[in-house]
Amino acid sequence: MRTTIAKSVLLSILLSVPMAMAQSNKDELDSFKKALDQFKSGKYEQAIPTFQTIAQNKSEMEEYARYYLSQSFLKTSKLDEAYKELEQIQKLSPNVKMTIDVQTLMGQIALEKKNYKQAADIFTKLEKRTRNTESYPEVIYNLAAAEQGLGKRALMCKWLVKLYEKHPGYSKVAHWEVDLASSKFEGKETACATSTEDFRTRVRYLLFAGLDSRAQTEINVMKTNLAKVDKYLADKLQVQFYMQEGELGKAVDLLKPYYEEKKRDFDYLILFASASARAGEVQLAVGSYYSAYKLSPRSKTGRQALYQSAFLSYQFQDYDGAARRFQEFMKLYPTSGLSKDAKWHLAWLKYLKGDYTGAYKAFAEMQSEKRRNNRAWKTFPNDRVNYWMAMSLFRQGKMVEARNKMTTLSKDPLLGYYAIAAQARLKKMEVIPLQKLATTNLPTTPRMIARFSASEFLMPNVDDVSFRGDDSESEENLMITQYSADDEKESDEEADVEANPDNKSVEVAQGEDGAPAEGDEAAEGGDKAVAFSSPILMKRFERARDLMIIGENEWARWDLYDIEKKTRNRDYLKTLMSEYSTAGHFNRSSYIAQVTFGTTRASQGVEGGRAMWELAYPRAYSDSVDKYTKQFTVPTELVWGIMRAESSYRRDAISPVGALGLMQVMPFTGYKVATLVGDKDFKPPQLLEPDVAVKIGSRYLKRLMDRFDNTIPLVAAGYNAGPHRVKNWLVSFGTLETDEFIEHIPFLETRNYVKRVVSNAYVYAKLYGNKKDLFPYLSEAVPVKVNAELVGKENWDDI
Repeated sequence: MRTTIAKSVLLSILLSVPMAMAQSNKDELDSFKKALDQFKSGKYEQAIPTFQTIAQNKSEMEEYARYYLSQSFLKTSKLDEAYKELEQIQKLSPNVKMTIDVQTLMGQIALEKKNYKQAADIFTKLEKRTRNTESYPEVIYNLAAAEQGLGKRALMCKWLVKLYEKHPGYSKVAHWEVDLASSKFEGKETACATSTEDFRTRVRYLLFAGLDSRAQTEINVMKTNLAKVDKYLADKLQVQFYMQEGELGKAVDLLKPYYEEKKRDFDYLILFASASARAGEVQLAVGSYYSAYKLSPRSKTGRQALYQSAFLSYQFQDYDGAARRFQEFMKLYPTSGLSKDAKWHLAWLKYLKGDYTGAYKAFAEMQSEKRRNNRAWKTFPNDRVNYWMAMSLFRQGKMVEARNKMTTLSKDPLLGYYAIAAQARLKKMEVIPLQKLATTNLPTTPRMIARFSASEFLMPNVDDVSFRGDDSESEENLMITQYSADDEKESDEEADVEANPDNKSVEVAQGEDGAPAEGDEAAEGGDKAVAFSSPILMKRFERARDLMIIGENEWARWDLYDIEKKTRNRDYLKTLMSEYSTAGHFNRSSYIAQVTFGTTRASQGVEGGRAMWELAYPRAYSDSVDKYTKQFTVPTELVWGIMRAESSYRRDAISPVGALGLMQVMPFTGYKVATLVGDKDFKPPQLLEPDVAVKIGSRYLKRLMDRFDNTIPLVAAGYNAGPHRVKNWLVSFGTLETDEFIEHIPFLETRNYVKRVVSNAYVYAKLYGNKKDLFPYLSEAVPVKVNAELVGKENWDDI
């Protein structure tokens, strides 16, 4: 299938290569492979002559020969020779990964030779380019060593504090304890001071890494130290631990005695509101958020506290109070993106109350505003507004109008969530005869929901999100927690990451009608794009294929990516998709199919454009998926749907909070699931291996499938937000119908995630032959009923 897509381009490429040259290339490739095997087995002296010969021949493998030659010299302590080879590689315009690796090696040589200024310059550049990668801790460790050598203690401490805070599990600093100043760095005590906030951040990252007992041990030490100075600060640390661990009642009990003393302390009120809400103390939470807003109405966090107080009131059926606060927010902060969210909630609230006429009008008004100012309303997709307009008509018994809107939605050629939901609703409408509308038992009373824990209706407690300004403010980035100050501290760093071209997706032509002609292409970064027929890119393409032949798929990926950045020619991009897929780099082939060929897929449909659809929705890592879905009786569509939503098939994906790999499993969850499958030697970095990621992720999905009676939307919600939250939501508003339940999920991230997984699984089933209706309940009552007490954390004993 993949060969068909790029057949004409590949044939022209292959036929243009003379036979003698092909044989010469094969001989050289065999020699390179032999030397590489020697290098990998530690026979560096034996490998050096072959690498030198290939490098001197100036062939297509020159960069790689010099790269491994430099490493061989390093392994044999020939620093000068290694450095010369690295300099030669830089002149050859290497791909992104090799550029970073070469710079890293040059920095290490500079450190070894005590050229600290040069080392500092190199690692300063690498610091930005390697954020959110496995190599980042090593880079900032080396940067700290360079600054130490230069005698720049303040800069050294800057990087050591970052290691202390966010990388406590990194092997070279794993021995550090609470007091960074007395911890050893390169054989000497650091003498670097840390604040209580630095320590709180450290605890968070210890917990993210699954090091709970170590976190509590360090908290006990810090509490003892702080209690001598300020008991509240000591208790505040313990509250942090309790909240991360789900011990919410204990957190509130620790904070309550300070209320009278601290009720005009903004930070205390935000912390107390967050803890109270998550513990189910609704009135305390709403009141504390509102009080915090009154103390600091001009601050960003104060503004968001007002919104949070309205949001909680809304979710707890204090509809009048919620309406007043939402309206107050909209009046005071009309330019905030949260004002649009407030307007949505007011419309949705009318629907839930049974005021379907009012809901329809409110949704229609939003649609009109979106038409007038689409950019400001871009976070509200048309299909979402249209769907709930159709549902408002349906609830009024206006079947013809409702059916017409649903029919239009169901024809989305790209098979989005609302198209799937509309198809389910149309099936249900077929069983309601138009002539019997007068007696049809459609609900006209409020869609009542039970009282429930406030914790389930706060924004997700994710702490590494920077705020992007007033207009961009929305529920998607509203995270009011006790760590707001830390979020502010990181905003500049995250902006730098955004600006780093290595971290951006490559922009390519959006559909056939927008594709530039070859020769008018513009490469990323403003350079003129090079057509694939150029000798430079031709050489890189041939080399990528050779690297795949000898099993070096990771290097092949980076050479192909270098081509991808520099061409928008659609035929060449088809060729690249085929090669990416062959090399197992499904994230890039899927990206091109999704972005560049979206118009093609939409116009041809699944059957007419199946090849392109299969590239956009690949059977990624099929050996592992087939093996573990059979072993754990989990649908393949669900595993691929989760994989696509979590990592877009990128096996080395690492999130800012430490989730790893294809299935984005947190280390703590990885340890727990590894125990279930009997893997006593599990270590979190193994999650970056596709087979381990699929195994652990599939077994966890099996656990969720058992808990939620194979109901995919609930399983997806549990995978994203935790099964304990889904259980609480079922207790609270599980009487709604499934599409209403999904729309009512309070975490925006989880709500959108569930919709993506439903759409992904649907497409996978349609593509790969599963004729079964995966979501027969989408327009019916939620098929799972739970009668349980509300809980604050996942219970791993309940397996």
